[in-house]
Amino acid sequence: MVALDLTQGEDGIAAVWPSSGIFVASLMHLGRQGRISTTAGVALASLLANYLGGVPILACFGYTIANLAEGWSVFFLMGGEKSRGELLAKPLNLIRFAASAIVISCLSALVAGLLSTNLDLRFLSSWASTVGLGMLIVAPFILFLVQHDNGYLRLNSLRAFWVLLLVALTSFVAFGQAEIPLLFLPLIAISIATAVLGISGTSLALMVVAVIGSVLTIYNTGPVSGYFPTQHQQVLYMQVYILGLLISALPIGLLLAQRQRDLLELESSNRFLTAAEKAARVGHWRYSPSEGRVYLSGEARRLFGKEAEPRSIADIAALFHADDQARVAGILHQSLQTGVPFVFEARVPGVQGQVFDTECRGELGTQARAEDYAIFGTIMDISERARTIRELALARSRAEREAKEVKLLAETDHLTGIANRRKIISDLGDAVRDAARHNELLTVAMIDVDHFKAINDSFGHEAGDRILQEMGTLLTDQFGGLGTVGRFGGEEFLVVARGVAASDLQPRCAELCSHVETRAWSVEGLDKVTISAGIAELGLGASEADLLKAADSALYFAKRGGRNRTVVFDRNHVTA
Repeated sequence: MVALDLTQGEDGIAAVWPSSGIFVASLMHLGRQGRISTTAGVALASLLANYLGGVPILACFGYTIANLAEGWSVFFLMGGEKSRGELLAKPLNLIRFAASAIVISCLSALVAGLLSTNLDLRFLSSWASTVGLGMLIVAPFILFLVQHDNGYLRLNSLRAFWVLLLVALTSFVAFGQAEIPLLFLPLIAISIATAVLGISGTSLALMVVAVIGSVLTIYNTGPVSGYFPTQHQQVLYMQVYILGLLISALPIGLLLAQRQRDLLELESSNRFLTAAEKAARVGHWRYSPSEGRVYLSGEARRLFGKEAEPRSIADIAALFHADDQARVAGILHQSLQTGVPFVFEARVPGVQGQVFDTECRGELGTQARAEDYAIFGTIMDISERARTIRELALARSRAEREAKEVKLLAETDHLTGIANRRKIISDLGDAVRDAARHNELLTVAMIDVDHFKAINDSFGHEAGDRILQEMGTLLTDQFGGLGTVGRFGGEEFLVVARGVAASDLQPRCAELCSHVETRAWSVEGLDKVTISAGIAELGLGASEADLLKAADSALYFAKRGGRNRTVVFDRNHVTA
């Protein structure tokens, strides 16, 4: 009713119809229930406003149907339910909205003309322009306001009051007198509002100019009524003027809104990046030779120190441990020269005396100008991982050492300190297989202490143990270089000599017999100890059991032949 009363145009059509913009904004912002309620309210308000304005009842229904159809048509052209949450401040969305509003306002005028049986060109153009301007000015303002929290906060401030006061004053000055042409002043004021308040300020300033300009023009106080005698011309000029302001101001507002969104996204990305770097203990850095400086992220500064200000590769290398600096500098120089990505581990001394283990990765990249290049790298604090690896290495070394000790204990005779029966038999099996595979010689000697039971009975088991211990030492000294020496059981010992023939092993055994017989023993009262030895050489196709049996047979003949002697086993005869 206010628009109809203040700006009566052709056939009761206002110069700007705000209701269409409010209706469209409500449909695009509210949910399903809200849209139904708004539609019912708009239908009732349209019928009452037109009827009370003196419009015939048939035309009232025609105008109402046209008003409802235009709002819903724009809503569906914007994507229907999907339009909720879509930012109108995005350029493509705003262009789509403007195109939809223009097309639908023209179709709405045609529908209104058909339903009211008024197809006069002035009526149709007036309807289309007023409805179109209402949607283009009012709907964006409402949507900008509800879709941007910062837009509402900006308008709800003292700064917004002074800016809008400036817009109102310039509008009064421009449209309140006709002596000086000052219609450019509102455009300046709208530009200021855009810069200070953003795109929401742009829309609100446009509304202020449209309202003040329309009211003053109707009362013939401004330049428009002086230049254009008829009301139709005045309305048309005001519509074109407002459209010009809209086209001039909105692009700047959109750019500022986009810039603000980009800044917010950048700030959010930086915040997430900082949080991610802190959680992952990964920093990043960039060195550009053309700029002559190195950028360090917050996490990188935590490692290198907040006061670090490197400006060259040498400065970067100097941030690492003294023992790693030359290697780091060489890697970075090589990457600059070849463009090959790099990865290395190095230590970084901390400001509090600690040392960080780090892993650095990076590559060469170009910048805005092709001739410029920069190294972009990351640095990861791997101190925990390095500490864990060191601890695992120590634990592994300790476990291997303990395993060797356990194995040695399991394979060593606890009395004599030489190989036990299990170990010497295992070595014999390996030696037999190797000899058969490589066609090598293999000889064993089974050595037994003569009358050992009598020594135990006469001098005690402790004396017998000392005899066995000393025998183990003598055997190791005599045969250790030829192979393995082990205690076979009780007072018996076994020598496994690789690559040695029986004829070569017998003199050594005989020499040992003589040495044992003449040796002074540590057992008091014991005058003499003798040993007997049975020697056998591995024959073709023989097994370790065959070899042991042959050596045992030779030892038997040595004992039977009077002891203190060596006997070599042969398939046909025994050689003493």
